Parts: sequence; C-alpha cells; structure tokens
Amino acid sequence: MTNRQARPAPDESTPKPRAPWWAWLFVAGCVLIPILTLGGAIPGAIGGGGAFACHAVAREASNPTAIRIGICAAILAGCWLLFLLVAGGLAILDGTAE
Repeated sequence: MTNRQARPAPDESTPKPRAPWWAWLFVAGCVLIPILTLGGAIPGAIGGGGAFACHAVAREASNPTAIRIGICAAILAGCWLLFLLVAGGLAILDGTAE
C-alpha cells in the first residue's frame, strides 16, 4: 500500500484564460491545410489536430509567452511537414509524381 496524498479538487470557479491574439494565427495556419486540399479526412485530421493543439498550448498560462509561441510554431511546422509527406506519398502511389 502506498502513501498517496489526495489531490485537491480543481477550482472550477476559475476558468482558463482566453487564447491570446497570436494564437489565432497558428490556428489559421493549421486550418488552412484542409481548406487548400478542399477537405478530406487526412488533411482535416492533420489541420484540426494542429489547430486544437495550438489553441490548447496558447491558453496554458503556466509557460512564458515566448515558449508557447515556439511550441505553436513547432506544431504548425510539424503539421505542414506531415501534410507534405502524406501528400507526396499519395502522389507517388498514384503515379502522378515525376
């Protein structure tokens, strides 16, 4: 048997802070992926997941702003890189890549 201390219940009266204005630039950059591809499950999942992650990171006030911006930039770059790799792989499989 371990000696664990009970965690205090989260204070639900204090909502999370709103996303700062710069967060919406990263969200828009991620949402642009399924817009440019005219939809689809894979681009939608990549863009939607990236947008959700950027929004969540930007609202986390426990980290400094510069760190949150860096994490959002890495998420955005990762989403676009993943999208390009998937699109390139599908183009190779389709035989349209030259």
